[in-house]
Amino acid sequence: MMAFSGIVLAETPRVVQIAVSPAVQDAILPQLSFAAQQARAAELVKQADYALAQEQIRQEQARKFAEAETRVNQEIGNNALLLSQATTKIYLDNQFATMWNDKVAEKAFLKEYALFAASGVSSKSAQALQQILNQPEGLAKDILLTDGFLDYLYYNKNVFKNANNWLYNLGSYSPKVPSSDQIEQWVEAVRDGSSGQFITNLIPRNHLYHDTAQRVLSLADGASNGSFYKLALNTQRLRIIPSFNNGIFVNIPSYQLYYFRDGALVLQSKVIVGRADRKTPVMYSKLSNVVVNPPWNVPTSIMTKDIVPKLARDPSYADRASFDILDGNGNKINPHSVNWSQYLNAKSTPYRIRQQAGDDSALGRYKFNMPSSDAIYLHDTPNRGLFGKKDRALSSGCVRVEKSDELATILLKEAGWSVDRKNRVLGSKKTTSAQISSDNPVYLYYVTAWVEGGKVRTLPDIYNLDAKIPQYSISWGKLKSLI
Repeated sequence: MMAFSGIVLAETPRVVQIAVSPAVQDAILPQLSFAAQQARAAELVKQADYALAQEQIRQEQARKFAEAETRVNQEIGNNALLLSQATTKIYLDNQFATMWNDKVAEKAFLKEYALFAASGVSSKSAQALQQILNQPEGLAKDILLTDGFLDYLYYNKNVFKNANNWLYNLGSYSPKVPSSDQIEQWVEAVRDGSSGQFITNLIPRNHLYHDTAQRVLSLADGASNGSFYKLALNTQRLRIIPSFNNGIFVNIPSYQLYYFRDGALVLQSKVIVGRADRKTPVMYSKLSNVVVNPPWNVPTSIMTKDIVPKLARDPSYADRASFDILDGNGNKINPHSVNWSQYLNAKSTPYRIRQQAGDDSALGRYKFNMPSSDAIYLHDTPNRGLFGKKDRALSSGCVRVEKSDELATILLKEAGWSVDRKNRVLGSKKTTSAQISSDNPVYLYYVTAWVEGGKVRTLPDIYNLDAKIPQYSISWGKLKSLI
C-alpha cells in the first residue's frame, strides 16, 4: 500500500492522466501503452483500497476477540480452558449468551464426560471435569461446560479412527478443536432448543456400552480400586462397537468369532489371534470377497523374520513348504541359486514368496478378504490342533477361524453359490474368488471387562494393555449430585 500512496489523479482538457510513483512505474508499468498504464494504475489503487479495508476489518475483529478473551478470563478466574480460542469465539459470536440453559442436556453431557474422564485416556479432560464440578452456577460454569464439551465433541467424532492409539496407548490423546461444522451444528441446536437431542445422538447405542456405563457411574463414589478404572476404560473401548445386529465380531482376548444377521447369531467359532509381539489390531472393515483355494503371498515382515532364516539354513525348505520364489518381474527363481544368508538382517529382499494353494497352505482352504492397511484378514488354517489350546494368541496378526468351512458356506450362499458348487471348486484345487454381495462389516476389538446380563464379565488381558491405567482424582460425590 505504501507504494501506491504517491498516485495522484490529474485532469487535463484532453485526457485523464494518472501520475504513478517511480517505484511502481519502474516495477509494474514499463513497456505498456499510455491507456494501459492508466487502467493498470487504477486497478492497483482499487486493490490497495480493498486490502486496506480488509486489514481494517481484521484489526476490528482482533480487537473484539481480545476484549472477549479478557472477559472470558475474568469470568473463569484461576480456572484454565483446554480450547480457549474456540470457546471464546463461541461466546463472542453469541454475545455471551449462556449455552447450557437445558439442564437435561447438561446432565447427559456430564455423564458422558465423567465416563471419559474416569477411563484414564486424558488427564486434561479429568482436570476440566473437576473444574466444572467445583464451579457454582453462573456464566463461568457455562464457559467451562462449553470448553469441556468441545473436548468431548472432538473425542467423540475421532475416537473410531484413533482407537488403537487413544484407547490402547494411554497418554496419546490430546484435546483439539472439533471441526467448524460440528461446532456450528451444536450452536444451532442450542439456539433452536434441541441441544439435548444433539448430545443424545453422540451416545453409542450398543447395549453393552450402556450397561457397562451405568455400572461405572453407580460405582463412582467408591472408586478406589483398579477394577473400577479397568471397567471405565473398557466402557470407552465399547463405544466404537455398534449394536450386535449385522456383521462379524471378534473380541480379540476372547478368541471367539460371532456372526450376526438381522440380530440373530448365525455362527460362533473359536479363533486364533496375533501373538503379543504381532498383535491383531483393533479395526473395522468390510468383507470384500471369499477366496477358495487361496495362495499365500507372504508378507515382507514374515518373510524376513521367519522364512529367510529357514532358507539360509536349508534352501530345500522352499520345496517342502510349496513356496515359489519370485523376482521383481514375477519370474520363478531356484531357491538354491540365492545366497539367503546375506538377507538375514535385512528388512527386505529383492524377492517375493508365494505359497501355492492347497490343504497344507498357511491360509488353508479359505481366505476372507477385507480392505486393511495392515493386511489383516480372516482365514482357514491346516493346523487344526491349535484350536484346542486355551491361549490362542499364536498367529502373526491375522485371524484364523476354526469353522472357516461353515463361514465360507454361509457367505458363498449369500453370494449365490450352492454347496455343490463350493465343493466342486474345492476339489478342483483352482484358486477362485467370489464377491460378497451382502453388507458384512467386520469388527476386531479388544475389551477385557464389561457388564452383560447384570454381571461383570472379564477376560485375560493377553496384550497387557490394561497394566497401567491412570487413576485421576474426581469428586464423584459432586458429580452424582449433578446427574
